[in-house]
Amino acid sequence: MMARNHAAPKHATLYDWSLLALIIAFGGSSFAMIRGAIETVPPTVVASSRLWVGALVLYVIMRQAGRRLPPFFIRTHNKGRIRRAWIWMIAIGVIGNTLPFFIFPWAQQYVDSGLAGVYMAFMPIWTIALAFFFAGETLNGRKLVGFALGFVGVIILMGPEVLKGAVDSDLRAQGGLLLATLLYAIAVVLTRLAPPIRPRVFAAGMMLVAAISSTPALLFSTININDWSATSIASIIGLGVFPTGLNGVLIIMLVRRVGAGFMALTNYFTPLWAVAIGALIYHERLEPGAFLALGVILLGVAISQRKGRLNPSPAIEPVAVADQTKS
Repeated sequence: MMARNHAAPKHATLYDWSLLALIIAFGGSSFAMIRGAIETVPPTVVASSRLWVGALVLYVIMRQAGRRLPPFFIRTHNKGRIRRAWIWMIAIGVIGNTLPFFIFPWAQQYVDSGLAGVYMAFMPIWTIALAFFFAGETLNGRKLVGFALGFVGVIILMGPEVLKGAVDSDLRAQGGLLLATLLYAIAVVLTRLAPPIRPRVFAAGMMLVAAISSTPALLFSTININDWSATSIASIIGLGVFPTGLNGVLIIMLVRRVGAGFMALTNYFTPLWAVAIGALIYHERLEPGAFLALGVILLGVAISQRKGRLNPSPAIEPVAVADQTKS
């Protein structure tokens, strides 16, 4: 059932496709940057550091726009309570950033990266199901067929041997990967349902929460800055600025404009972009299956995004929430 005060998402425009392309480009490049970062920096330090860099970037963007974070507490009838906007930012920051950022590195110690990529393809499936039941987004035959083709395209990209490896891989790690993709999907749908907080404020607050909640993990990590290479440090900064920071704003904008289901398409294109980046930077071999996968994914997207006869209501415009400070 559709949440109150949330209109149905509109059809994607050229501007929305441009936002999607940027999210894919930033997200797909993260795999190459993670590879460079973990060469000399522990994974937990990489995860927390990229969140702090992302939070700083988003805070600067927010302040440059003349906006600021709302006060954490609000007083009503001589009692203090957490402001509603912060409750949503805390939930989405922890569910969509902190937890998955630590689950994936842990799980990938026990499974191949290709299998992890296949599990990421579950995220759009979770998203369209949750968006249908909780955010009022449509779920028709075209969308189901389109997303199924996208999933097949990811499997083609990774290769059939990846699925064979699932039998011998750690079941706990695979369960962790599945949980992480579910958490990503929940966060996207929560973003759709959240009060219409301005995207820059929302992204900055959410990322600050994620960074703070990730910090205790550093107490259990061995940190020796002298061992860190310039490449690893640059990779962490790049991770924080692009796939973590800038994507934080872009994802909120896109979900608010055209819905959670459309944004979830990034998880079918991101592996393709990651493979292309790997071929360009690390001279990895580009298998013929990559081009077949691209064709299947594009076909799936074309089917899922084909316009129906009815024109849905326009999406909500992001405006300040009632209890938010003036922006």
